[in-house]
Amino acid sequence: MGNEPRYDILSYISSHDTSLFPRGQLRHGLSALLLAPGGVQLFYGDESARPPGAAPVGDEQQATRSDMNWNSIDGATLAHARKLGQFRLRHHALARGEHRLINDKPYAFARVIDGDAVIAVPEAQGALELKVHGVFADGTRLRDAYADQTYTVKDGAVAVNAAGTVLLEKATP
Repeated sequence: MGNEPRYDILSYISSHDTSLFPRGQLRHGLSALLLAPGGVQLFYGDESARPPGAAPVGDEQQATRSDMNWNSIDGATLAHARKLGQFRLRHHALARGEHRLINDKPYAFARVIDGDAVIAVPEAQGALELKVHGVFADGTRLRDAYADQTYTVKDGAVAVNAAGTVLLEKATP
């Protein structure tokens, strides 16, 4: 690591130069973006499901420049973006940490760096058992920041009840 070049990536799902991310898939897109390594950028309205505007023939990109949807904000999409964004703000491991696969289906991963560790399951519903050994020790109290539930690690695993997304962090006393 000593002399290797360092670079950062800035990711986004929508841009005024391209197109708006498909509005019917925003929860998935926001999860992928806000749980991604490196820097992330939200284009205005992605967090609220702002619809595309009118575009003149031959310049479809102008549809990305519609007015902000202040009077028709999608509350569920905004709540999802806020939970993900606040979790990302608290945990530099998401941007900089080592990626560790926890589970294939549903997809679950950990990111760990310098004393900060998180586990995320972007799209999950119902009861799950997640193997967390090597990330969190037995007896550790964890908080699902998405559902605001607490769990305790036992035998290298934690049993959670997923409410669409799981965002595990150490619980504060």
